Amino acid sequence: MNTERRRIAALVFVMALASLGCGTQSGSPSRQGPASPAVPSSATPSVPGSPPPSAPGPASPSAPNGSDVSRTIESGGLERTYLLHLPPASTRLQPTPIVVAFHGWPMTADRMADVTHLSAVADAHGFAVLFPQGYGNSWSVPGGLSTPAHKAGINDVAFARSLLDSVGAQHQLDASRAVAAGISNGGHLAQTLGCKLADHLVGIVTIAAPLPIDPPADCRPSRSLSVLEIVGTDDQKSSTFADTLAFWARADKCPGAAVSSSLPDLAQDHTTVTVASFTDCRGGTEVTGYLVNGGGHAWPGGKPLGSTDEFGITSRQFDASELTWSFLSRHI
Repeated sequence: MNTERRRIAALVFVMALASLGCGTQSGSPSRQGPASPAVPSSATPSVPGSPPPSAPGPASPSAPNGSDVSRTIESGGLERTYLLHLPPASTRLQPTPIVVAFHGWPMTADRMADVTHLSAVADAHGFAVLFPQGYGNSWSVPGGLSTPAHKAGINDVAFARSLLDSVGAQHQLDASRAVAAGISNGGHLAQTLGCKLADHLVGIVTIAAPLPIDPPADCRPSRSLSVLEIVGTDDQKSSTFADTLAFWARADKCPGAAVSSSLPDLAQDHTTVTVASFTDCRGGTEVTGYLVNGGGHAWPGGKPLGSTDEFGITSRQFDASELTWSFLSRHI
């Protein structure tokens, strides 16, 4: 994407979010509620609580290695598999928080671990990472894509609940305050879990997976939870990014306006990053979004999912795995 197109995309995002904050809501019942806060006309230099951009790769080259556990669990009459990464005892936090990382479609749990390098980040900071394996390398999301899991009638919300309860008890992990993260089809599942599994979560991290135009009307989280959304403008429309932030800002009853800023262009990889954040929301939650102007269908700072021609640019302006840890650390 050239410079002029990136500028237009960023402008569309700011205008869309501002219009949601100033206008009235109409349409489906799920969009009803108080008007969303507007982005201020002049951006502030930084976003409160937002980490600086970091290079891709492990957070600390000297961090000791943790251990991987491959197991199975019965869910819905099926034997489901997962990979659990535990940090070394020298860095492990007590109680030990969990990031559940849902792969895209078609992907595998092993591929998700490789793309994201979340295990290395977990070793450095002391949290556990759970990489579940989807049915047919996919997830079943109510109202979502017709994936193999969806066609088979798989209940992945029930699977996620059973998995957290099981690994929490077996490995002394804090399964009541986890973060559900995912990319693409896995990110859409994370959005669903935010609606239906909030009693186990402190937040969700969704990458390349904004809410649909008409969010589910039955999305009523049992408690407030924080949201981190990452979207590339070459992959998704900027308006869906803004709509998703506004939806969760209403759900979390965020006061005032979103704070908007830009990350410095350190990578010079033909991408730039616009950040919008609603803070001081109900229960100390936040709703934050990273719009990667010129970014593709990718986990920023991770390995590309494929060729640039097919998936677009994988931005190096920040590391989504380090950002996930920073996000988690603010809410545990």
